Amino acid sequence: MTAILLGAAGTGTSFAIASRLRAVWGDEVRIVSVDINPPELVTASLLSDIFVQVPFADNPAYENKIRTIVLSEGIDVYVPILNEEHLVAQNIIGDPNFGGLDVWSSELYARCIDKELADQFLKSIGVPTPKIIDPVGLSPQAECFVKPRSGFGSKGARKVSVEELSDLSKSELESLIVQEVCEGPEVTVDSFYDAQMDVSFAYCRERIEIKSGVCTKARVFFDPELADIARRIGKGLQQRGTICFQAMRARNGWAITDLNVRSGAGTAITCSAGFDVLAAAFACRTGQNYSKFVRQLAVDEEFIVTRQYTEFVMAHRQ
Repeated sequence: MTAILLGAAGTGTSFAIASRLRAVWGDEVRIVSVDINPPELVTASLLSDIFVQVPFADNPAYENKIRTIVLSEGIDVYVPILNEEHLVAQNIIGDPNFGGLDVWSSELYARCIDKELADQFLKSIGVPTPKIIDPVGLSPQAECFVKPRSGFGSKGARKVSVEELSDLSKSELESLIVQEVCEGPEVTVDSFYDAQMDVSFAYCRERIEIKSGVCTKARVFFDPELADIARRIGKGLQQRGTICFQAMRARNGWAITDLNVRSGAGTAITCSAGFDVLAAAFACRTGQNYSKFVRQLAVDEEFIVTRQYTEFVMAHRQ
């Protein structure tokens, strides 16, 4: 039995991983999950053998708690989700007391949580990204796209005018990456890569409908250019498992607008279409055969996937 520790259990990303692990491996995996919220507010706790409420990941007490859990629960695999969890993971990776722990992170992963450093990494391996904009000398009405260097998901990412940028303080500007505006639609690529075998599978997700920031209808398809980019990113990261990244159209074709060193909540859409990149990631990391979970999509093949909410009764008090 493999014991796996899931970070940020309250996120859709962590719930998707827990769902696929339990669906495929059942009682052959022991899931320990952590979150800042109590179990009754974390749906993934229903799928967990043990749930632990922990401090915020940027609190030093979080790392101490994770270390204690890994040792006391005999954890084999630790999956950090949040940016801060990836930073904590680097301290654990470098500790000889945790030499047998498989951590789904790396020093390069941790560097790439900084959007500016991620942009530099992508450029260094020949992956196209949106042009970095210097607003000096541009028309006040000119538009650019900004996002926090340490952002999570799309939080804080937005179009702004050069005039609006001029109103920001120096420290605010230094916390942002400023890029050219790209054309939609935005496509998310769920990318599985096994660096040991140089095996790559890439599945594209185009949002058809979004409600309150959640994708409720999507098209899953194959794009050879994005698949090539996914392989290059996988090689560059020495990736073993599944991550996702976003792409939009720039002046000269696809540009990678965001790189996530993890899967996403929407990765469950790809899995539901029959391409279980989450199960494949676990199989890859644990030395199992992952070929039954993934296959190559044909160029003219696509799936339309819709999503509906599911209700869970988490507590009953009288």
